[in-house]
Amino acid sequence: MQQMLMTIVLLALLSGCAQPQIDRPQANGAYLVIEGEQAWAVLVSDGQRVEETGIVLDVIRLPSHHSNIAASYVIETPNCGKLQWLTERHGAAEGETTLLPAAFNEQLSKPGCVLAQGLSRAWTALDYSG
Repeated sequence: MQQMLMTIVLLALLSGCAQPQIDRPQANGAYLVIEGEQAWAVLVSDGQRVEETGIVLDVIRLPSHHSNIAASYVIETPNCGKLQWLTERHGAAEGETTLLPAAFNEQLSKPGCVLAQGLSRAWTALDYSG
């Protein structure tokens, strides 16, 4: 009798372990990281990280609070060519950074350019240039 009771308890415990794993949310994000003359455009989608390294061609920060644009970043990457991001200053989109689609940049449509999939995403600009 005692052996039968232990078997039932053991089966109950093991059946709890056989439950399927709960889907865990995966990290997602789009980041433009600027440090001096170096730049990294990083896309994270479903936990997968893809990075495009480049050089900073131009950074313009607009100190006027009357402008909707706070900063503009232009970088050049080997696979995607020249790219520009704008950071907004006012409204609900304050701080939001957008990668601009450039009609003149034919490299965006080439298979080696991983950033083309990030055109519709909201980016976060992290400027460590000081």
